[in-house]
Amino acid sequence: MKLDMKSLFFDEPLSEEVTPCYRSVVLVGPPGVGKGTQGKLLSKIPGIFHISSGDMFRELDEASELGQLFNEYATRGELVPDDITVKTWQKYVRNKIEQKIYNPETDLLILDGIPRNIAQVDLLSPYINVLIVLYMVCDDREVMFKRIQGRAIKEKRQDDKDEYVVRYRWDYYKRFTEPIIDYYPQDAIRIIDADAVPADVLHQILSVIVPIQKKHFSPPLV
Repeated sequence: MKLDMKSLFFDEPLSEEVTPCYRSVVLVGPPGVGKGTQGKLLSKIPGIFHISSGDMFRELDEASELGQLFNEYATRGELVPDDITVKTWQKYVRNKIEQKIYNPETDLLILDGIPRNIAQVDLLSPYINVLIVLYMVCDDREVMFKRIQGRAIKEKRQDDKDEYVVRYRWDYYKRFTEPIIDYYPQDAIRIIDADAVPADVLHQILSVIVPIQKKHFSPPLV
C-alpha cells in the first residue's frame, strides 16, 4: 500500500518549542561496525541513555501510518526522509523523558544511526549539544557484511537478510554519512578501532566518555 506522506502529521514544520539542548555523544561508523552492540552495552551503565534510530523506528506500532511508512521504506532498503526521521526522534525523546527513562540532567545521550547525513546534523543542531563524535573504524568490509548476516539470523531482522539492502546501506554510508566526520569540529572527533573484540572496543569508548560524564554531569542516583 502506497501511503500519502502528506496525510501524516509529520509533514508539519519541525517543532519550534523551547527544548533542552541534550548533551550528546554521536556514534558514527558503517553498517556492521558494531554501533548497536556497543550502544546496548553502554545502555546498561547508569547515567547513559542510548538511542538507536533503527530501534526507534522498530518500536513504532506497525498498524500506524508511520509504522507502515517505515516498513515500506525498510522493505525497499531505503531510508525514511530526514524531516520525518528528526521529528520522530523528537517525539521519541520527549516520550522517554515523560516515562522517566531518560533524564537530560543526569544522563549522557548516545546517538546511534542519527544523524545519518549533513542535513540531519543541521536539523538536530537546535536540540543536541554534541560533546564528542566517536568514529568507529573497521577496514574489512566483508567482516562487517558477515556481522550483519549474523545479526539477521539472531535478531530475525528481515531487512538485514537481503544482500542488496545491506550493500545499499554501505554505499549510502560512504556517500552521505561518513562525510559528517569532516563536518563536525575536528577536535570533537575520537577514532575507535572497531576491528577488535567487543570488550576492547567498549574499553576504548569508556576511556573517552567517562571523563565527559565527570565533567558535565552529576553522579546519577542508582
